[in-house]
Amino acid sequence: PRPPRATSDLCLLTDSGAAAAVAALGVWARARARGTPSPMVRANSSSHCAAAADSGAGGGATAHDPACHRAAAGLPLRSTGLASVAAAVFAAWHVGGGAAEVPAEVGPEPWVGRCNIPRRDFKAILPAGSSPYIVKLPAGWNALLSSKLQREHLLEEMGNATCTPSQAGNVRKGIHEMDLREYIDDWMQREVQRNSGDNKYVFGEFGDQWAPLRDAYRRPPCLKCADHRVAVTIGLGGLHSGAPWHFHNAVFVEVLYGAKHFALLPPRDADMAEINEAIDGLSQYHWQREKRPEMERGGRLSALLECVIKPGEMLYFPDGWHHGVVNLEPYTAFVSTFVERDDAEDPAQNEWRS
Repeated sequence: PRPPRATSDLCLLTDSGAAAAVAALGVWARARARGTPSPMVRANSSSHCAAAADSGAGGGATAHDPACHRAAAGLPLRSTGLASVAAAVFAAWHVGGGAAEVPAEVGPEPWVGRCNIPRRDFKAILPAGSSPYIVKLPAGWNALLSSKLQREHLLEEMGNATCTPSQAGNVRKGIHEMDLREYIDDWMQREVQRNSGDNKYVFGEFGDQWAPLRDAYRRPPCLKCADHRVAVTIGLGGLHSGAPWHFHNAVFVEVLYGAKHFALLPPRDADMAEINEAIDGLSQYHWQREKRPEMERGGRLSALLECVIKPGEMLYFPDGWHHGVVNLEPYTAFVSTFVERDDAEDPAQNEWRS
């Protein structure tokens, strides 16, 4: 164990195995009993993220993946309670190797743990068809861009670049230019406000200064993803930031750091009239906490699809699909590739639909 840090956390670096798991949890409990700062268990490096995934952690251990990538992004991990620590420590022991990590920002929100968007195997050609899906990308698919978007590296290389955060409403307005450093060091650290107009959010940057990052991005392998009409944008958001319900063209969204919760409804869904009224001036995070429970108690939102997208995963959804997004980490970096839907039926599409 390392000595306590001067911050609000006690940081421990553990070996693998059940003994380390029990020891780490015991230290945590003793620290809590003494009233000392909450401990956390930190991943040795980003390599543990891939190791955990490759070892078959699967559904039982996926909750601790964001913490692994949080460490890789150069951010401190946070402990959120005994249950979170126990789950993470047990997951690391169950996997049988690597360091245990506390899941970052795991809270009581029930919607964070839900996922009913279909998951598909990665294919040589990914369809841009009529149904949403999630794919797990091959290891290292966008390693180059990931290294460039690591928080400290991004600040060093592009801290003086211009970014254009806007009011985080369901319509992009109130665009304000500022240095990227100001946005990351100030706005991304702020607590999200209930009034969406009081929040600033980088939905997606596509200015010339961002071209080197876009050029480093390996696009999804869809039929039209190499088309000159494809738009690739880079987005950055802080904890609980995001975009309230809106819609646009078909898109592939890949998360490089952090985690994003997507809620989706199909075009012309009957519940959107009520949602549009409720979301006016309201952040998506507060809609999830305040308005969604009311609608579900009334028997609505039956068609809602949702899931948390994490590093190494990519979400596709078609044009016209309504969606609202909440970022679940203090540093979330993602890339959106806006495409046209595939017009022609092709073997890859037919295979996916079957």
